[in-house]
Amino acid sequence: MTTAQELRSSSLEGLERLYRDTPLGPKPSRSFQGQVLHRVNSPFARSMSASAVTWPFAHLRFGVDFGACAWFFLHPGLTLAHFRVAPGPSRWRDTQTLQLHYDGSRLPFRGVLYDEVKPLSETVCLGLGGLNRQPENEGDLFYFLLEAR
Repeated sequence: MTTAQELRSSSLEGLERLYRDTPLGPKPSRSFQGQVLHRVNSPFARSMSASAVTWPFAHLRFGVDFGACAWFFLHPGLTLAHFRVAPGPSRWRDTQTLQLHYDGSRLPFRGVLYDEVKPLSETVCLGLGGLNRQPENEGDLFYFLLEAR
């Protein structure tokens, strides 16, 4: 079992391996606190536009409530984006993952958002945050930790 502390101290290469090689677990049902771990090493992830998307996650408290299917910033009561969860292939890695689709959200930029989550245990998930982008394999931005609250 991988712990939150092990994820925090992992290299980008270690996170890549773990995300790719870990079998897909069941969908979580609780609330998690989030933390950005590493930005993906790609030209798009290093761009200024990607930095603007990544900044709130790197500097503000955020989390995911899988029971309510919602993202929140600062406080669990401040939900900003609702999502639906679908198990399936990752857009960015050769693995199975939980896809988070924001098409049902009321956010004006809901069609731009896309994330993936790999449950590692009941209390720890490894996520890959990004955007819907063409070609599809170029929208990944950063790895994030989800730790049960």
